[in-house]
Amino acid sequence: MKKIAIVQSSNNPDTATEALDVALALASFDTPVQLVLINSATDVLVKAPSKRYAMLDLLDAEPIALCSNSDIDIDALPANIEVTTIKMEQLKQHLNQFDEVLQFS
Repeated sequence: MKKIAIVQSSNNPDTATEALDVALALASFDTPVQLVLINSATDVLVKAPSKRYAMLDLLDAEPIALCSNSDIDIDALPANIEVTTIKMEQLKQHLNQFDEVLQFS
């Protein structure tokens, strides 16, 4: 089965909802998927996390990947949301492990 990355690079609430909806839909069909939040998109999760992000873990999706040029306070996130961090210079290498990358910006 194809591995899919959902890359969100905007902190626009509509974009965040669309990206999360696609990730949840894919995960519900047991498709290997990871939501990757880049730069300002990490603000959506840090400043106003939706409980729906925790559903990704319940559906056995990969942990949400946070990638930013600035420091991210992971301790500020709710404990029920599983995340991992990626350095900006490692992003391309990280995305190369996926068969498809869907961009939401």
